[in-house]
Amino acid sequence: MKITSIILALIFLAFAALQYNDPDPWLWIVIYGYVALIPILYLFKVYPVRLILISIVAGLIYSFFYIPGVLDWLQHGTPQELAQEMKATKPYIEESREFLGLLIALSALLFYYFKERKLGYPKV
Repeated sequence: MKITSIILALIFLAFAALQYNDPDPWLWIVIYGYVALIPILYLFKVYPVRLILISIVAGLIYSFFYIPGVLDWLQHGTPQELAQEMKATKPYIEESREFLGLLIALSALLFYYFKERKLGYPKV
């Protein structure tokens, strides 16, 4: 589990570092940086189960704001467009990318939430 935590922390730190050219970089640097913090805390035997649960709920609520853009992409876009340059005429590209990034972050949080619940660590 230590290797998994190190890999996840490095991946999310890399995600955070790559946000400098995003239209809203600080939001995503904070989100990915926060998710990187969870495996780091796990390495130090700090298991913030309640905080992770609150973060999952907040992330799910926030993801609903991206649903219209994702639906627009599913109706009018192509999978290849997600790898293309953002265009003012196609805002659903950025919204869909951010939605997928949020789902990746939520997946990591869910992983640690259920891992901690299964192992019965003390709640912080």
